[in-house]
Amino acid sequence: MNAREDPTMSRMLFVLRYSNGEPEPLDMDLVRDVLGSYVVDTDDDLMNGVLIRTADDREVGFDVNPLCLAVSRFPPGQFFDILAQLVDRLGASVLPTDRPAILREEGHRAHLPEPARESAAVVEMTGSALENFLSGS
Repeated sequence: MNAREDPTMSRMLFVLRYSNGEPEPLDMDLVRDVLGSYVVDTDDDLMNGVLIRTADDREVGFDVNPLCLAVSRFPPGQFFDILAQLVDRLGASVLPTDRPAILREEGHRAHLPEPARESAAVVEMTGSALENFLSGS
């Protein structure tokens, strides 16, 4: 497959959980639980990154720290199902670099940093809803 045929979206998105405008630590046990069956490569504490392979045979790398998960290239398809489950179980939000913040529910808006609150969008936590929002469909 050449670069023109590669459907992978080359942009960044971040998964964070906020309280009073500040990021809160993520539950790494939940991260392990959600990503566990897809992991191709990682270390014990996840802090050197996590490489997963989805059931539709796409690989996605996550950069991990205690406050944030970051993805710089994400493919269409099952990745978004995994992302939706991860965000929902963590009680987190998605902050893409080129779109408004994505909230699981309206009540989370007040916890975002002030600059992100007004434009944030509530999106149903399903793979198809996230993919549609992030792809501009």
